[in-house]
This record gives sequence, C-alpha cells and structure tokens, in this order.
Amino acid sequence: MEFDKKYIKIAIFILKQIIGRTFPNPPVVCVLVEANKTLKDHKIVSFGFTAKTGRPHAEAEAIQNVNFKKNKKYILYSTLEPCCHIGRSESCVSRILKTKIDRVVFSIFDPDHRVNGGGEKKLKENGIRVVNGIMKDETYKLYEGYFFNRIKKRPKVILKLATSLDGKISFQPSARSKITNKMCQDYLHILRSEVDGILVGSNTVKIDDCVLNCRMLGLKKFSPIRIVLNRNLDLNMHHKIFKNCKNIRTLVFTQQDKKTKKKPYLDKKVEIISMNKKKFNLDEILRKLGDLGICNLLVEGGAKIFSSFLESNLCDEIYIFRGNFFIGSKGQSAIDSNGVCNFSKFKFKTKKIIEFGDNKLEILEKSNNKNFFFGS
Repeated sequence: MEFDKKYIKIAIFILKQIIGRTFPNPPVVCVLVEANKTLKDHKIVSFGFTAKTGRPHAEAEAIQNVNFKKNKKYILYSTLEPCCHIGRSESCVSRILKTKIDRVVFSIFDPDHRVNGGGEKKLKENGIRVVNGIMKDETYKLYEGYFFNRIKKRPKVILKLATSLDGKISFQPSARSKITNKMCQDYLHILRSEVDGILVGSNTVKIDDCVLNCRMLGLKKFSPIRIVLNRNLDLNMHHKIFKNCKNIRTLVFTQQDKKTKKKPYLDKKVEIISMNKKKFNLDEILRKLGDLGICNLLVEGGAKIFSSFLESNLCDEIYIFRGNFFIGSKGQSAIDSNGVCNFSKFKFKTKKIIEFGDNKLEILEKSNNKNFFFGS
C-alpha cells in the first residue's frame, strides 16, 4: 500500500537511534498502526524497540501497549522479520497471532537459521497477510554486522585510524601522539557506542595506556566489549584498561594457558581466552568473537594489527580521521607492512567525507563489497 513505505521509514529512523544498544540481540523497531476498515484513515498507536540486553523484543513491546478495538484493523511494521523460535521468551510470531493484527510488513528477512523466512511462513499459514522487502537496501546497511555474524560467522570489521595528512599515526614509533581535534574525538566516542566490541594489540595498550570506553556524556553505559590480543600474557596490570573490568567486559586473547600467568587478570575480572599457536590467528579470533555475539567490531590499533587485518582480507570498512598537519618521514606509518596508506590496493574506495573543522573523516568501503541479502 502507498503508506507502507512511510511507516517503514519511521521505523528505520528510530532504528538508527538504538544501534549498539541491544547486545546480544539485533536492534529491531516495530510500529503498530491502527486503521479503519477501508484503510483510508490510519495512525500510529504504538511502537516498540528491542530493549537493552535483547529483551523484551520490539514486537512484544509494541503489542503490550495497545488496546485493540473491534471495529479497527491493525498493521504491524517491523525493520526485521518477526522471530518464530522460542528463546528466552515467547516468539514474536506467537504474540502477533494472539492479537487482532491481520497484516505484517517487514523490511528485511532475518538471516538467523532459526528464522530465515520461517516467521513469514508461519504468519501466512495462520492467515496473516505479509509484505516484505520495503527499503531493504537501507535497512541492510544498518544490519550488515548482524548479517556478517549470522552468515559469515564473524563480525563486520571496521578499522579506525587517526593520521596526519601524510598518513602517520604518531610522531615517532612507539610513541603516543595526539593527531585529531576534539570534534573527531567526540565522534569516535559515538562510533564506539554503536559497536559491540573494540579490538587492539598489546603494543597499543603498552604505548597508549588506553581505556577504550565511551567517555561522552550519556554514552558511558554503552561502552562496548574491549578485546586485547596479547600472545604472551605479559601486560602490566596497572594499565588503565584493567581498572574497571567489573563494569566493562574485557577479553584478552593469548597463547598462554598457565594458571599463574592468568591469575592476575582473572583477579581483575578479565576474561582470558587461551588459544594454541595454530589457532591464534585473526580468522579463529573473529570466529570466536562471532560466537560470543559480536556483530560489529572496531579495530583501533596499532600498525601491525591494521596491516594484519588488511593483508588477511578481514576488513570491511575503514574510518580515517585526518589531522591538518604533516609529520614527515620520522613518523610511524599507519600501515606497518608497506609504510604507505594505499588502501586502493586492498580494493577500498571512498564512501563519504565528513568535515570536523580543519580535520576530516574519510569513510572507505570495499569496492567489491556486495550485499549478501537473501530470503526475498
């Protein structure tokens, strides 16, 4: 119908506001519309979105707030196909079938193998009219990490760099340097709040003494899971990242499995994931993170880590924050392997450029990155 796109568009607008807020479940927004029998008059009477920690689901939230009337028709609009499996609570399809809703419109199929068209099928079998695919390309971009997790069994990987105009990330190797302005740093904290995890190598912890949380007012509670790659489990427990692990989940991937090595970390409430030398590689680490429910992963450093992700073809987007100055030949290059920020060789192209005063953010994506949308 001509107004279907209008209500899906509203749902997508709300969806953008809750990205990164519903781990371990995908964010979903539902809009419930009441109409007269001829469908000429229609209005939103309720909406719902996935709550923090994933429960309740959006459909349940929307339905419970409605007093269904006998002489009205009801249409449920959702950004994602309603689930049909029993998890921690009743399925969304079951809840819908207990109401007067007789039409369901959703934007994109759920790639989870427990759903993947099953929700639509069950609704149709019970006499509900179903429409799907409205604005699916726009919706897919918001769910891309979720699709990566469910289909490729790994998170979507975003590399984040802060560089000078000549592609340097510090004034000299093994030294921390401030590259970008406050506006860029504020935007980074928003970006952190929208991902499920942040990953760094052990050198970044040693050099930067980073915290890797969200420090913008109102976003602190949305700090993502922190992940550190540390083969030898040799980090100093006085680093800032280990001071608040009770409040922010922190993982360390290592090749060490000795109890004496792990104890200081465990005492700080750090989760240790030990992997043997053969399995200590990015493919296996990303697979493990996918199993933990991480859909969007932000990789923040350092140069060796950046190079490893690029050379392994395990990077999907790149965010480059550029300061407005040159550092010169003595600076640390962003890419360790070749010393040049030539991302085109890795088949990336510029998607968008955002200006922050005299600094810029360049967002790059894979030039051959195709949607692997399925089910329609």
